[in-house]
Amino acid sequence: MRLRPLLACAAVLGGVLALPAQAAPTTLSDVTITASDGVHLVGDVHLPDAKGRFPAIVDMEPYGRSSDTSYLQDGYAHVNTDVRGSGKSGGALCLLCDREQQDVYDVVEWVAKQKWSDGKVILQGYSYSAITALLGAAKQPPHLTTVVVGHPPTDPYRDVLWHNGLYDQGFAEQWFAGQTGTQALGVGVQPQYVDRKDQLFAFETRITDTDGPLYDERSVLTKVSKIKVPVYVYTGWDDMYSRGDMRFIDLFKGPAQLWIDASTHHGTGNFGEVGAPYGAGPTDTSPTLSAEPPPGQVLKWLNHYVKGVKNGVEKQPRVTFFDKGTRTFSTASSWRAASKGITTLFLSGAKSGSANSLNDGSLSTKLPTGRDSYQDSYVYNPTTGLSTPMGMEGPDGFAPYVHTDQRIDDADGLTYTTPALTKPIRIAGPSELRFWAITEASDMAWVARVSDVAPDGSETPVSQGWLRADFRRVDPARSRPGSPFLPDDVKEPVTVGLTTEYRLDIWDTAFTIAKGHRLRVWFASGDSPTHEPVPAAGRNLLFHDAQHPAELILTTR
Repeated sequence: MRLRPLLACAAVLGGVLALPAQAAPTTLSDVTITASDGVHLVGDVHLPDAKGRFPAIVDMEPYGRSSDTSYLQDGYAHVNTDVRGSGKSGGALCLLCDREQQDVYDVVEWVAKQKWSDGKVILQGYSYSAITALLGAAKQPPHLTTVVVGHPPTDPYRDVLWHNGLYDQGFAEQWFAGQTGTQALGVGVQPQYVDRKDQLFAFETRITDTDGPLYDERSVLTKVSKIKVPVYVYTGWDDMYSRGDMRFIDLFKGPAQLWIDASTHHGTGNFGEVGAPYGAGPTDTSPTLSAEPPPGQVLKWLNHYVKGVKNGVEKQPRVTFFDKGTRTFSTASSWRAASKGITTLFLSGAKSGSANSLNDGSLSTKLPTGRDSYQDSYVYNPTTGLSTPMGMEGPDGFAPYVHTDQRIDDADGLTYTTPALTKPIRIAGPSELRFWAITEASDMAWVARVSDVAPDGSETPVSQGWLRADFRRVDPARSRPGSPFLPDDVKEPVTVGLTTEYRLDIWDTAFTIAKGHRLRVWFASGDSPTHEPVPAAGRNLLFHDAQHPAELILTTR
């Protein structure tokens, strides 16, 4: 995580938060922190340009020690460490395991006891270090005061590695392959890097395709009730991990705020779209490694919850989200409260006249009848899916606004399209494709994408979802229309030739489909190269009659 200095806000608050008498800046390099099991963790301590005791921000990284000192000039010390088994820290890397979580507790309490500390500690992180911060907070270190995290993957099974039984090879293989190299970043190979006994997570996740203890140990959502300090989260719609952040904000009972913009996991900016109204400005076309929170917001949050400044941050809306269609921000008291109702559209065989696909079907507010209710069929093609080769992140996580026209894949799947809208559809929340199908294979993947079709025919992705046929079980107690919850902990083998109902969850978003545009759902069984193809072959039948309706259920506002 690399937060930029928030100079403007610091200047405004300078008179309120007067620092002690000036002194020379201090950096203590390669400080040893002994964990509770005796392993030596190593980090740098950065102290403000002042005398006295300070609250401290802790960042624990696995990819090379953070150099962030964003809030040093505002009276906050920074303690940036390597997690065990990386950089100069001892022990073996164990990738978000319980032992690493205990290390976070140990570092927080070590910081609180230092002579330069005022006893108040903040956990900060981005991506991996955001998970360590939240999991460490669940250990309830006594001197922790607040947590500030960016783009945290809070649900490692269903939002990162396995999407309802489909393996996200596009992310997982390159990430695990890069682990050993990044552990040594800046310091060279260390002896502990050859000790792989605790790095089994990389291999265990590849063969453990059901949710359970392996993932629960590393899931923030399973531990959310144990976090007792205020939490500030910022994330983005085009981040492949973002969905769990919405679940987190609605499950967490303490003071919290969630900011959702248009960023991918690797930031915003104009690298993919010159003139995009977000990010670093229209002249900055360089790719970034991370997104940024709203300017001034984190400092305001810290000053209130750490220093007790009455600046009104606690009265701000719990959720602030960006609508990718209108490119405007809205607020809500929770993420679930952002939606006001449900819009249901039925899949129909009636020709829309707007798509070059295997069927060119329609979406309608009424159930189809007659010939329009006959089932559609297609043959599974594992190579389909090229228009979104990085899952939720489009073509490249480092170029978030490259337009990915979905027409590339239309001809290889079934499409269902509305007429030109007479009024906007304002999506805000999760969505669901509920359908009945037959597969002639012993297993099958189901892939659904929702897109915005402009009057010129260009097709912008809105959201998507994935489901492997034998992971179809739904927990009714945790589900509602438009938002099925699939536990993914038990397989129910598909019966060849049996008409079977499925509820496919489509990831949360906020996107207004404008008047005059069309909404389209694309349905197929391939999503290459993002997801590993299902090792099966066969023809699939999708039903949309009165006894077996196919419904696109949108959560709207």
